[in-house]
Amino acid sequence: MSVVPGNPRTVLVVHGVQTGNNDDQQQQEQIDALIRNRLGSIPLEFQAEMFRYEDINDEAQALYSRLVSLLAATPAGSYVARQALDLVGDVVSAYLDTSTASEIRDSLREHILDIFDIGNPCYLVAHSLGSIYAFDVVNDLMRDRAFFDRQSRRSWPVQGLVTLGSPLGLEMFQSPRRAQVTSLGAGDKWFRWLNFWDRTDPVVSGKIFGAGQPGFDIVEHYQSDSPMQGWVIRDRVVDTGKVWLLAHVAYWDHPMVGDGIVDMITN
Repeated sequence: MSVVPGNPRTVLVVHGVQTGNNDDQQQQEQIDALIRNRLGSIPLEFQAEMFRYEDINDEAQALYSRLVSLLAATPAGSYVARQALDLVGDVVSAYLDTSTASEIRDSLREHILDIFDIGNPCYLVAHSLGSIYAFDVVNDLMRDRAFFDRQSRRSWPVQGLVTLGSPLGLEMFQSPRRAQVTSLGAGDKWFRWLNFWDRTDPVVSGKIFGAGQPGFDIVEHYQSDSPMQGWVIRDRVVDTGKVWLLAHVAYWDHPMVGDGIVDMITN
């Protein structure tokens, strides 16, 4: 397996906490439109694909969802309760690192390696909770000696990571698994991670009512001074013009995000 530089780029989009099912997750269309808009006349062959894991979460929560439906007093109350369970259950699975979280990571890894098998350079764009899974899988792949030779990007199943509205800076997600990034070792190639966030995004700040995050050090605390680490990690503050949860879902069509992705996939 090896990346073929002349092959089309694959931008693999990983969604965050969602309701509905896999068929409802179509965020790759927004990323595709954003990239094409920011590319302008730059000729670049690429495709945006979606990694969907909502059905995995829903299957794990099916029993609880049925119980909620039985206990609810009204059909409307049942619907609201099931929607809330869907959202909260997604977070709990990742936070407790359940077997469901493990299944999601395994499925994402398999999807990435399928892209690698055909030789396409792959770039991850992960939103919200999806950034937790993307981060874990990238680091797990780096620990596998079959991949990520620091001297050759052709051995890299993932060429770069872009995170949007990520909770990776929050203490609740600072597990031993995420204490640090995996070092690439000696070499002259660098793995790039761009993290975009809005100051009023409650998922980034951890403030339920959207209190602004004061600093810029959301994910850059993962960066070390050691040249052996092999990562370039940068936070980028985005002013979406939105507040609270509206800010959290406003990254998909923001020009600054599009420019960051374009810069990554063209260089």
